Amino acid sequence: MNGKQVRIKRQPTIDGIPVDEYIQQNADPIWLHQHGMHELIPDDYFD
Repeated sequence: MNGKQVRIKRQPTIDGIPVDEYIQQNADPIWLHQHGMHELIPDDYFD
């Protein structure tokens, strides 16, 4: 735009994976509980 660089906003990623998906794949239930992400704790964890 008029000879200036324009910053393209991108979703933050970790190793090319969106942050939310990375947390779902790698976080343990205790970490999820400590950070208030109870809906991501697998149901079979409490059995």
